Amino acid sequence: MGPSNSKEAAAAARQYYAWIEYQDPSKLPDFMNDPRLEVGLPCMLPGVVLHASLSLISVICQKARLWALLGPLARLRIRTDWLSYEPRQCGYNAAYTRLGLAELKRGNTNAAIACLQESARVWPCPHSTSFGLRTALAHKLEKVPEANAAAQEYLQLAKEFRV
Repeated sequence: MGPSNSKEAAAAARQYYAWIEYQDPSKLPDFMNDPRLEVGLPCMLPGVVLHASLSLISVICQKARLWALLGPLARLRIRTDWLSYEPRQCGYNAAYTRLGLAELKRGNTNAAIACLQESARVWPCPHSTSFGLRTALAHKLEKVPEANAAAQEYLQLAKEFRV
């Protein structure tokens, strides 16, 4: 349902910015016409409550450095992304970033790299284009030699999302 790679995500971000600049409804970005991204009210309301709660608890766990709890919370957020008001967008990016940070703290660099790469496979939304993609995991992985290339690719994508 999301972009197949970071190049497709970057192209979607450029298309999104062009649409915002001209506000032409006939030139709606292709990904915004995908019916799988439309979530009905019966799913969206519980999703908002669940995801807001998970986000709050995750921020607390991250600040308290409770990495063992952060991973399962992030996995739950990822598994329930279909309930999101904006599936495969900013919440998905944040959840994979948190999961990657937890994996990195546990010493699992390969899993952290996989999380970074998956967190890049998101569609642009008002949050990710205003505030940018989450870069905490990429900055941590920049310091790891085997992860440097993936981190640089992600940081380049993050720049494209926040023009």
